[in-house]
Amino acid sequence: MSQKILIIKLSALGDVVHTLPIPRTLRQEYPDAFIAWMIEERYQDLLYNNPDIDEVIPVRTKTWRKNLNKETLNEVLQTIKNLRQKKFDVVFDLHGLLKSGVIAMLSGAPVKVGFHRKNCKEKISALFTNKKGPYMAGGIHVVDMYLTLLQSALGAQSEVKQFPLSVPDDQEKNVEGFFQQHPDLTAKPIVAVNPGAGFETKHWELERFARLADRMAEELNYSVLLTWGPGEEHKVNQIAASMKQKSWIAPPTTIQESIALYKRLRLLVSCDSGPLHLCAALGVPTVSIFGPTDPVRNGAYGLSHDTVYKMLSCSFCWKRKCPLGTNECMQQVTVDDVFEAVQSNQKI
Repeated sequence: MSQKILIIKLSALGDVVHTLPIPRTLRQEYPDAFIAWMIEERYQDLLYNNPDIDEVIPVRTKTWRKNLNKETLNEVLQTIKNLRQKKFDVVFDLHGLLKSGVIAMLSGAPVKVGFHRKNCKEKISALFTNKKGPYMAGGIHVVDMYLTLLQSALGAQSEVKQFPLSVPDDQEKNVEGFFQQHPDLTAKPIVAVNPGAGFETKHWELERFARLADRMAEELNYSVLLTWGPGEEHKVNQIAASMKQKSWIAPPTTIQESIALYKRLRLLVSCDSGPLHLCAALGVPTVSIFGPTDPVRNGAYGLSHDTVYKMLSCSFCWKRKCPLGTNECMQQVTVDDVFEAVQSNQKI
């Protein structure tokens, strides 16, 4: 197949990681195809040196929406013009959103592949695709949903569940320098605690993270590394201040530096977050705490992962603000619950 294929998956970090098996499968199935990926500019480093992608098309849709003026309008029109000039044969809308559906339509590709209307996050997006995947009920991980869509649309016979992630040498060296400066950190297996998450209802109390970290250091003989993303440094500072045992705070990292850092871990403990999915893609064992989001659909993908959650009548509401005002699903997960999962994971 020498066709030109466009993948539309703009964001966020975990969602982009979950999509990596798509170009991997396409490349194996159609070795001569030209494969491009449209992605938000801030996440394009996840695709660095990806062997399956011929072109990365960075866009700034968030900037466009926040600052709609003559300059950004010209940028939008130029992006559309460039897309159409590439004459894609097939486009995959792997979001199921209005904006991704519109981009798929404006690409000019004759075959526009998208989810069944009931699987679209914004059902109106189904109007802009002309080849739909089958309806997929609950109980399927999003990685498998993407692969099912690909197979149904193009008749692909194989699926390659691999997540290629590359890091430039200079970024690897930056991270190596951090570890060399802290030989006491690397003297024991490293467990990272990542308290951040995309929205409020996914958060677990920082005081609980501190108590858990103390127990992992004292009872399981781990070095505890506190990791964080943009705007989250205050969280790890608060955890470190609340801990009785020694901990280390990770330096500020780019996306690529964070990949290099996570590769050094024995275990990650996290809420539903981008770092969780990066670690899963890298084969690093994880223990994750879930509340409003469904771990069956959006949990760490693969083996050596444990998820801690409590089933309530309102579980997996996907709300950014708790309708009950209590964050009950996260509140009910205790330090003992998570520590037991860490102990269990350690035996794998």
